[in-house]
Amino acid sequence: MKRSIQEYDVVVLGAGPGGLAAALAAARNGAKVLLVDKNGYLGGNMTLGLPLLGFLDKDGRTVVKGIAQEFIDDLRAYQTPYGPAASSHLACPLHNSVTLYDHELFKIVAFRKVLEAGIQVLLHTELRSVNVDSRTLKSVELAGKGWLIEVNAKVFIDGTGDGDLAYLCGASYEKGQKDTGVLQPPTLMFTVRGVDTDKTIDFIASDPEQMAQCATMEVGEGFNADFFRKNPHHVLVGLRKLFMQLKAEGKLPIDRDNLIYIQSLLPDEVHLNCTRHLGTDGSDVFSLTHAEIEGYLQIEKFVDTLRAYVPGFENCYISTIYPTMGIRESRRFKGIKELTEENVINGDIGPDTIGIGSYIVDIHMGDGSGTIIKRIPAYGLPYGITVSSEIDGLMFAGRCASMDAVAMSSARVMPICMAMGEGAGVGAALAVKKGILPQDVDVNEIREILLKSNVLLEPEQ
Repeated sequence: MKRSIQEYDVVVLGAGPGGLAAALAAARNGAKVLLVDKNGYLGGNMTLGLPLLGFLDKDGRTVVKGIAQEFIDDLRAYQTPYGPAASSHLACPLHNSVTLYDHELFKIVAFRKVLEAGIQVLLHTELRSVNVDSRTLKSVELAGKGWLIEVNAKVFIDGTGDGDLAYLCGASYEKGQKDTGVLQPPTLMFTVRGVDTDKTIDFIASDPEQMAQCATMEVGEGFNADFFRKNPHHVLVGLRKLFMQLKAEGKLPIDRDNLIYIQSLLPDEVHLNCTRHLGTDGSDVFSLTHAEIEGYLQIEKFVDTLRAYVPGFENCYISTIYPTMGIRESRRFKGIKELTEENVINGDIGPDTIGIGSYIVDIHMGDGSGTIIKRIPAYGLPYGITVSSEIDGLMFAGRCASMDAVAMSSARVMPICMAMGEGAGVGAALAVKKGILPQDVDVNEIREILLKSNVLLEPEQ
């Protein structure tokens, strides 16, 4: 076994949306940063075929810029055979906004940006253990390819999604929905080609009841065939009438009530957000392994069902199965402040805001019966949700931050996680520079830096 001891100012565990933005923000503000990920690429869920949701609020106002918008601008500069490698932000009656992009080119852009920022990157590496002394996180031990690497730092940012770093530190957490503890089910994303979405939209136009949603979903006006025809860069959530019929007849191999497809930038390709794994805990390796295997088996059967029963999918075929399960919900840790259901429903934007969230409340029911969707105003992301209240030197970036289950169901989408991570990264860099703990950083100073970095701290008028 080879061993190494290394020293950094800030260590970010997990290079998903929150961790990636946190690392960039910390490095750009003078910190020596190490970014660690278990995969051989950067981006986490940003590489899994998902769209970016929530750049706009329900009124069409821009609420997220900063590093998240930088990625879109860089991708739009790529000219591909199908046009720019990212779409503009499309206002959507269901999701508030939808932004499509090329997930493979995103990986290249991500590597370029972290190297330009001077960040040290370590891939194919897992967190093995932590050293917490007198409630202060001093170091972590990483493992990969026969190496044990001890890393000392002043600030550690947990961007693992599931809060693996905070969990090993012994920090307290919650999981699942209030009162029940039931977790939202995850999905194994995949892509099919050979799809004629015009035919699917014609089917919806001929039977508008196919766009009737379950009673717990609040959808704005105009989420219909005309909208999809006018906007090729869309996400379709529908066909509930057909799916419920197939379910009743025992012909649906997944436990869900509708079809979710994301129109790819390629004309005959869609990304499918459809597998369903009830009772799965993404923070449990045994449960996650079972779901990953189950996902592959569900996909094959589901594609057969699409060919047989969904207009436009008669000739579809599997082109990509993404390498990691998309987890909607697992651990949420205690910060010096909590983002609550009341905050997001009321649209609270306080003086400690480091970014804006605007996505819908979006809870996929753990019993498979449907989805709860509420359209809400834009709300602030308080700095305190990124700072552990129990372990000094520990911060959060992403869905493991200090939020209740309802708030997390909105703030979990990728542009909001990037906004949260950017604020956390600035706070971490200032803590190092001033020789203080993250909780003692002046939030006004963080906000001044963010504003100079084109971050929005209130909706753009």
